[in-house]
Amino acid sequence: MYYHVWFKTRQRKWLLLGEVEGAVKRTIRDVATEHDLGLLECETMVDHVHLLLEAADNAALSRAMHLIKGASARRLLDSIPEVRMDAGITHFWQKRYGAKPVEPSALTGVRNYYSDSEETAGKV
Repeated sequence: MYYHVWFKTRQRKWLLLGEVEGAVKRTIRDVATEHDLGLLECETMVDHVHLLLEAADNAALSRAMHLIKGASARRLLDSIPEVRMDAGITHFWQKRYGAKPVEPSALTGVRNYYSDSEETAGKV
């Protein structure tokens, strides 16, 4: 199954800009590769992330999100400590995430959504 997943930064702070944006994308991709999580797309906006994941079921999706959010938050706060201080946060991501199943026939449209988001991300 495929899932469109989204989650937000803590307190919806605008943290995903510049150097941090690139670090978030790299870190999420690294975690997904290390744990073989089926990440197909990753795109950020200023205060949230969209992912397209392939997972066998809801349990696999839950495990993937636990790994992605947990490992990426630790790595980001360790590698860019000024984010913690400047934003006044102790956790990078909010606790929950949203997810919607994507039919295989809709994958092209969803992937286009990610491409369109990337093109307009800098125009916030």
